[in-house]
Amino acid sequence: MTGWHALLGAEIPIVTAVTRLDFLSRRDSAAAVQRPDVGPSYSWTDHLRGQVEPLDLEESLELLDLGVGVARRAYDAQHRGIHAARRAGASWERIGAVLGTTPLTAWNGHQRWIEEQVELFELTGRNGLDDVAAVEALHLAGERPVGLGHVTRTVHQED
Repeated sequence: MTGWHALLGAEIPIVTAVTRLDFLSRRDSAAAVQRPDVGPSYSWTDHLRGQVEPLDLEESLELLDLGVGVARRAYDAQHRGIHAARRAGASWERIGAVLGTTPLTAWNGHQRWIEEQVELFELTGRNGLDDVAAVEALHLAGERPVGLGHVTRTVHQED
């Protein structure tokens, strides 16, 4: 299996991984689609439908491995982007808007990422965030957004 760590366990570039993931995904999709018995089609991809060999076991596992690896890299890149945005002065309101969520949810997700990075460093001794970098990341993240991202309920007392 070539997958995310390629041959000999070396990590492959993200562009190569995404290209291979796209190729395997498209091939798997083309192999799974049955060609309808309707009139002639003029799409240049129609000749592939039903004529492409399905992925074998190793290729299927490679597709899974690449998907996981690319998703992890994208998740990490998102939080590095948050870190850069905070360093440049972005508010949690702006970051939440970019992520399509509330400032509080964005802040909470970033806190979890920092914790995950600390755990990763503890496991590997080289990847993730060491104690100094984690403290810097927490300081940069700032205080928890107060009153943002949740609904407050007003209780009406009857007289």
